[in-house]
Amino acid sequence: MLELRAELRESMDDWHRLSTEVRPRLHAQYHVHFGEQERELQVVALRSAELFRRVELLSIKVSRGEVLTQHIIDLINQVVDSEYARFAMRIREAFDLDTEQRERASRLGDEQHTDGELVNMYRTLAKQLHPDSTGNDSADAVAIWHRVQQAYGAKNVSQMKSLLSMMGASDMLRGEASDWDLERWQQEVMRLETRLRVEHRKLRKLRSEEPFTLEHVIDDEQWRERHKWELEKAIAAKRHEIDENTSRYAELTGGMIPPGTELLKTKDEQTFEEDFLKNTYFGQR
Repeated sequence: MLELRAELRESMDDWHRLSTEVRPRLHAQYHVHFGEQERELQVVALRSAELFRRVELLSIKVSRGEVLTQHIIDLINQVVDSEYARFAMRIREAFDLDTEQRERASRLGDEQHTDGELVNMYRTLAKQLHPDSTGNDSADAVAIWHRVQQAYGAKNVSQMKSLLSMMGASDMLRGEASDWDLERWQQEVMRLETRLRVEHRKLRKLRSEEPFTLEHVIDDEQWRERHKWELEKAIAAKRHEIDENTSRYAELTGGMIPPGTELLKTKDEQTFEEDFLKNTYFGQR
């Protein structure tokens, strides 16, 4: 059982290192090489999607045999403006969250827990780890205690349970281990093995996602040149879509210019674009 707890702690340490050290480093590296292209891609992708939506709604009206009056065109543009305003708000809400808050939100749909459960686990760990209770102020003990506080603050049930398993503090929740029979020891081993499988599964999933999949290619100059070409190709494709939808919008409206194409943008348009550009590069286009 000691070996299982040691392996569990190693998995948790690996997760912590990937999340707090490797991820920020890879994001920074990616931004240095591709920040300009990613920013441009975000801008043209937004513009393309917005124009497509305007043309789509106008085309539906025409297919129904309706005449596109100025009033109808204005209403459709207002609808699209409203749709994109809500989208901008969702982006703002998502990217105003810090890392711990975002991780907590992503777990809410998967984990049901009560404040009492969290408090109970926290108090149990505090008896085992708090320097004032144990007198152990070594760097290792302080680091683990800090991780407990982070997990409790984020209401990270999975992390708290893993810490309990790692430290063996769950013994205090169930009774003294010295009174356990063979069956109880076997149950505890099975529980630790289950927690370990969960941690391994989380690590595999994390490593399979960007930016971690880029760790072994980000320093490869040939890969960087190829990826930059791919981004520029995607930008060109979006610009082509913009040109096509701009022409189609003009055809449908009798030569009118789509909203947002003016060189001097409104304050709302500028704010929306800035919100959109806050989006992270990976998996958010």
